[in-house]
Amino acid sequence: MSLASVSTAFYPVIRGITPKPAPLPVPPRLFQSSIPAFFVVALRTIWGKSAHLGWLIDARGSGEPQSTACGLLRKGKNKRRVPPDKRKRTEVSCDKCKSRKQKCDRVQGQSACRYCQLNGIACSTNLPRKQRIYGSDETLRSKLALLESLVKALVPDANLSSNDEMIKLGKSLGISLPNDGTGADVEVEEEEKGEEGGKKKEKKVANAHEEEYTVSLFPDQQGQIQYIGPSSSFELHRKLRMLLGSYVSFEFTMFGHNAADQPSTSDTSSDPQMGSGRDLRESRELSNVPSDCISLSYLLRHSDGAILDPLVDAFFDIIHSDFPVLHEGSFRESYEIWSATVSTTDPAWLCALVCVLILSHRVAPITVSNETERRWWRYVQALLPAVLFTTNLSTIQALMLSALHLHNTNHRDACWNLTGTAIRVAFAIGLHRDDVKHLQGPLRRELGKQLWWTLYAFELMQVSSYDRPSAIGDMVTSTSHLNERIIGFAGHYPQDFMKWSQQLVLLLASTCKALNQAGTGILSGEDAYRRPLSPEAGILCDLGRWKENLPLHLRLKVTDSLAPSSRRPVLLLHAQYNYVVVLIAKPALLRRATSSSKVVKVQLPQSLYTVSETCVESARALGSIMLKLEAYDQFNALTWWDIFYTLISSMALVLDIFCRVNQHGRSRDSLGSQALLRELAGLMSRQLQNPRLPGTMRTWAAVVVELNSMTERLGSMPQSTIASSEASGDRHVLDTGSPYSFPINPTGNSPIEPITSNDFNLACSPMIAGMDNKVWPTVSRK
Repeated sequence: MSLASVSTAFYPVIRGITPKPAPLPVPPRLFQSSIPAFFVVALRTIWGKSAHLGWLIDARGSGEPQSTACGLLRKGKNKRRVPPDKRKRTEVSCDKCKSRKQKCDRVQGQSACRYCQLNGIACSTNLPRKQRIYGSDETLRSKLALLESLVKALVPDANLSSNDEMIKLGKSLGISLPNDGTGADVEVEEEEKGEEGGKKKEKKVANAHEEEYTVSLFPDQQGQIQYIGPSSSFELHRKLRMLLGSYVSFEFTMFGHNAADQPSTSDTSSDPQMGSGRDLRESRELSNVPSDCISLSYLLRHSDGAILDPLVDAFFDIIHSDFPVLHEGSFRESYEIWSATVSTTDPAWLCALVCVLILSHRVAPITVSNETERRWWRYVQALLPAVLFTTNLSTIQALMLSALHLHNTNHRDACWNLTGTAIRVAFAIGLHRDDVKHLQGPLRRELGKQLWWTLYAFELMQVSSYDRPSAIGDMVTSTSHLNERIIGFAGHYPQDFMKWSQQLVLLLASTCKALNQAGTGILSGEDAYRRPLSPEAGILCDLGRWKENLPLHLRLKVTDSLAPSSRRPVLLLHAQYNYVVVLIAKPALLRRATSSSKVVKVQLPQSLYTVSETCVESARALGSIMLKLEAYDQFNALTWWDIFYTLISSMALVLDIFCRVNQHGRSRDSLGSQALLRELAGLMSRQLQNPRLPGTMRTWAAVVVELNSMTERLGSMPQSTIASSEASGDRHVLDTGSPYSFPINPTGNSPIEPITSNDFNLACSPMIAGMDNKVWPTVSRK
């Protein structure tokens, strides 16, 4: 044996050095049948370009034609796509051929296939392609097991045994499911048949949206149109009066005249016999207010210097704990410097100071004349244009204080506008983010957090009352809880109060979002509480967890043992909690009341009945908290939401009384709601005797008294069971030296919003300035 033969036989073949070995003596047919083309492709994929595979492919013989795959492998081509000139099928079949499940024979370069050309049909492709599932059986089984585990974790009682059960589960949860059509022919048939029906459906939807849009528009006292959502407190009052059979057209007394207009001479003068010379002199003085800070500072200090200090003290004693916009230490330091120099170059700070005086004059133990208050408001109007062109913390503070005053004085539309402007300024300086710390000290950062959360809560209360979209929207704020020790809240709030209050603000935001998404009226989403994954059910669960996890020193049962300065904040915290519960659950209670008023009774779901009872319980708790605030002599009817909470509680109690009277007559449960409603009406009657009560609060209080008188007509009430409202009206809270013991203003009505008999009469003529006969009947219909 030669050396060459030995090396060839015992050593591996090296391409380019030794020749290729001869083919093995295997019959061609047997070898070809045992090595199919796809096996060769697989080997090529695994081993790559091996020399042995080359002769293995050649071993198949040269007498028969090579397959396409083998030819591509020999030429080194890995393209799997068929060239266009050799294609036998179209890339995308037209809708008609797809519905007939036939081959779509389309000649290259033509827009229509052969079938459509022969039958004169428009050849189009609009239906979506069939969704194909890729992956092995094992992968799909694992994926289905994971999905089933997720569904079982979210809905433990779910039945996933069949497709029908899963479809029922999806419908009960309000989840949109795929179409039930199994073939493309069904889809095309539905498309062809649904053209005419689609037009009718679009027309119905358009009419529904038009009706909803029209019903949600109401005129104000300026002849303007205001949008009020279907879940608003006004809409709840309107539907409540419809149920009680005493509905007439309304106008918004709380959306009053233009706040920039000067009051008429008949409103500014309390004595009709006074001469017109004084009125003309006052008019000239109010119209000639300077707009620069130095002149306004001199006028303010020179004219009202004796009453400025008591008013500033009253603001921080009473209003500041409800509306923490200012930092007391920083503001008092700036105030002392301003008092000494009588000069400032910051229009926003000066505007905030004047707003402090306007707000606190209602709660201070001193008397401020109507002329002084009007003059102060003119100062604010002169400063606001300059304030709007600044961007800092003082700008937001001035806007929020001005907005609170407008809200309380029947100018809630102007309050809404200023609140939105303040939110824009807050965005501009980064209050909504914690990572904006450029050139900021610890106190400045904590003040920004305090201002942001106060602004957020103030705007959400308006959003929940009007059912309008929020200016903050769905943005997830990254502003964390503020440090109470740096701010210095020890004398105003209990420990960790702000942390739990801010959690409640986020729950209120989720509630407003859920109600706004319903969008088809206050009766919409009546089955939402049956869906475990619905936003309404989730919010109720979150509210329950919030209450369960509340620290012991913030619970309602320990308020008697708290310090007097901590009682009102804790009570207001629970009042806001119950308000959110009533807000998210009142559609269920209203649905129950509407069903009970019908001749043919409808069986309501148990979940809806349970939620309506939750609404009633929270409404009773809310009313009891308001009475407890009065017992502590801390009921603030002049500057905060106390009367609004009373109104919301009263409307829910009226719905409860209406339901129980229609179903069971005068039961013991309805007597309990009626007794509480009488006590709340007595509380409002006592507040209406205060001439300092601002216009918005006066209107709300009058509604509570009116609702109580309306429910009295539903049936006679046993006097042995319920104390008369006259007796409760004669109660007087003893003067304990509390700052909430408000004095009587001997000068009479407020100059900003004259109180007339129209404030107590919500009915008005259908003809209002700016409204014609065609619009008003549409607005006021049910």
